[in-house]
Amino acid sequence: MRLAALIASLTLSPAFAQDSGGPLGIDHYRPRSDTGLLSRPNQKRLDAVLIAGTLGTALWEGTDSRTGRLGWQSLDAMLTTMATTEVLKNTFSRTRPAQNPDPNVWFAGSGHKSFPSGETAMVAAFVTPWILELHEEHPAAWGLAALPLYMGAARMASQGHWLSDVLVGAGIGAVMGHHAHQRTQPLVLTLTGDGVFVGWKAKF
Repeated sequence: MRLAALIASLTLSPAFAQDSGGPLGIDHYRPRSDTGLLSRPNQKRLDAVLIAGTLGTALWEGTDSRTGRLGWQSLDAMLTTMATTEVLKNTFSRTRPAQNPDPNVWFAGSGHKSFPSGETAMVAAFVTPWILELHEEHPAAWGLAALPLYMGAARMASQGHWLSDVLVGAGIGAVMGHHAHQRTQPLVLTLTGDGVFVGWKAKF
């Protein structure tokens, strides 16, 4: 409940709004507030846990088990998402709230990478294959959606992104996660000339 309240206050409340604009006029400037749960160190910890956990699960389980396949799908989704968001960041070169309180500044050149939120996109890419695979058997899998919601709220609290950056980033991650879940073989293994990985678990 506390997390939900924090997210709602950051995304819906007009308090502290000084400028508005961006796509659909939904972006508002707010003072930096990344303390406690939303702190930048906690954001980085989540990034590290998801990347290491996904890679470790994929390599340990291989492609023969359901868990392993989901690990590879999440890894595929995260990699394609990171590549996509990086291209978009460099294309649109939008200023971050910490760089400029005006949400309407785009194409500002090198060093401006607000749109879209890469970290929110990556977290959404991670959770999507798991949710799609497990939600019917285990409705609690929908709870994983709290992770990209958290990251989006935290990135806005850190003045790293505008609301539209976060929403578009989450959408990109979800789309990439959906595509990864549809593939029968991991894209990253297909690109290396093979579609299977035995898994380190099988060697012990």
